[in-house]
Amino acid sequence: MAPAGHEGITGITFDSDGHRLVGVAYLARGHHPKPTALLLHGCPGLEQNLDVAAILRDRGWNAMVFHYRGCWGSAGRYDLRTIGRDVRAAVDHLQAGGYPGVDPDRIAVVGHSLGGWAAILAAAADQRLRAVVTCAAPAELGSARIPPGEVDREFTRLLATTPAEFLSQLDEVDTRPGPLDVVASISPRPLLVIHGSDDEWIRADQGRLLYERAAEPRRYAEIEGANHAFAWHRTPLLEEIIGWLAEIDLSAPAGACGGPDQTDALGGAP
Repeated sequence: MAPAGHEGITGITFDSDGHRLVGVAYLARGHHPKPTALLLHGCPGLEQNLDVAAILRDRGWNAMVFHYRGCWGSAGRYDLRTIGRDVRAAVDHLQAGGYPGVDPDRIAVVGHSLGGWAAILAAAADQRLRAVVTCAAPAELGSARIPPGEVDREFTRLLATTPAEFLSQLDEVDTRPGPLDVVASISPRPLLVIHGSDDEWIRADQGRLLYERAAEPRRYAEIEGANHAFAWHRTPLLEEIIGWLAEIDLSAPAGACGGPDQTDALGGAP
């Protein structure tokens, strides 16, 4: 569903496997085509990085934040195994032509936590994502330090799923190819890996491991003292993301295809 008009921000809805997903688009001034950042939040998505979206808009970028099925008003059951399909549907929506200010060939993806995990897998399978930023992303999903008995308090009470379903999905997804298996294939598209040194959920060595497995062009930034949400370190986080996006070239490398590769590890049927 495309907006008839906007004043810098508009609600969005689009379909993913018959589920209506919702979100918001931050649209920069002017109707000429501009680069766009697709922002992927984590689980359950308390930190949605809307400050990143607002500053990108001020710097001449569009930004789109959406919610996977089963969370924050999007229809369906929450399922870790179908997040990749929702990301692909979001890219389809951005490329559909409903936003005259969106350049369909200049889309970057910025993912936080589980969203960073999803961003790497999605970009590895879909050349339409021209650059990748991860913030506090797990290199291995099983490395997440989820205290026993806290699955419902921290996650599922806010999602359309149960603790048993969530843990079953987590076990299954952890057997599939993960970021460490595919991150090198993002090259020659640029990758920025950001982590907080005091991340209480995903250790900083997970970010370093992602960076080590990646191919050039790549950059690693560790923000001293920052926790998983970068709650008290938003300024250095924003500076890293905005500064890097301003430097990179989103033009497609020779021979890159325009559509998604259907071997997406995240896109299989649940």
